[in-house]
Amino acid sequence: MGLTPLTAGMAYGQETEISHEVICRKTSSCLLGLMAKLPHAPFPYDGIVGDTDQPFYDYQDLVSEKRFHTTSNGTLIPESPHFRDNRVLIHLSPTFQPDKPYTILVFFHGHNTELNRTLIKEMGLLRQINASGRNLVLVAPQMALNAADSSPGKLYCRLGFARMLEDVSHVLGKTMGAKFAARFNNAPVVLAAYSGGYRAVAYTLDRGLDQTQNRRVRGIILLDALYGELDKFDTWLQQPGNKFMVNLYSPSSTPLTLELKKRLQERGQLWSNTMRIRTIPHKILFLSVRTQHDRIMFDGPPQWPLSEIIRKMIGNAAD
Repeated sequence: MGLTPLTAGMAYGQETEISHEVICRKTSSCLLGLMAKLPHAPFPYDGIVGDTDQPFYDYQDLVSEKRFHTTSNGTLIPESPHFRDNRVLIHLSPTFQPDKPYTILVFFHGHNTELNRTLIKEMGLLRQINASGRNLVLVAPQMALNAADSSPGKLYCRLGFARMLEDVSHVLGKTMGAKFAARFNNAPVVLAAYSGGYRAVAYTLDRGLDQTQNRRVRGIILLDALYGELDKFDTWLQQPGNKFMVNLYSPSSTPLTLELKKRLQERGQLWSNTMRIRTIPHKILFLSVRTQHDRIMFDGPPQWPLSEIIRKMIGNAAD
């Protein structure tokens, strides 16, 4: 295989029609579950890498014309099938109350993941959402498919996150009604990431919403996920507003966590290192754990940490 380097300035990938498949409706496990194919899902993506001028696909096979993306550790990953999947999982728990205020929880997964196999079956993500007892709309986009890469695709782009939510709103308008979709467009947002999902959260905080919409982001949950883009997280924490951050970290994400703590301390911004409270007020929590990285989503502690953190969030703000 002969590879040739590519340069920036390539045309943006063609977008697709919005479509969705109902995977669950009014059962003991959901009020509504959808697998949607969205034009503004993170992938396909054909732009540049983050804040650089480097094209996302930087090599091409001279014979097959297949394109490749170079990861941060120098691995070449082919475009297909890893960066072509535009599915987004949308889930409403069986106790979801459509007429009540609700929060949008956007979950960004880590490496080597496929939505059905990893999030639904192996991680039990939907069970964690259901067990929290909160009135949530879960949105979980497919990031890099079965690949060790943290690229957020279209979320690199300005307002990329907002456009993805607009697609989700369109789908919910068809399935839950126009009034529900209109409320979705103003509902508060919490961003959660496990492991390599950190980069999607960081770029969402940095450029995913316009100035008016930024206030919708009420919190971020990092589940052993602080591995880079520290300045973007730090800048968001300095912005005014009632919001929270929970950073559950193992030894592997300790170095950047310590750096973030240092920055907070230097400017007199307080944090807590315990979740032994009834609810999480608008604050910053750093929760150190010794759990192996691949067991964080299950064992925390606390067990089923995402569910417990969600349960202890301050009540859903009126939308």
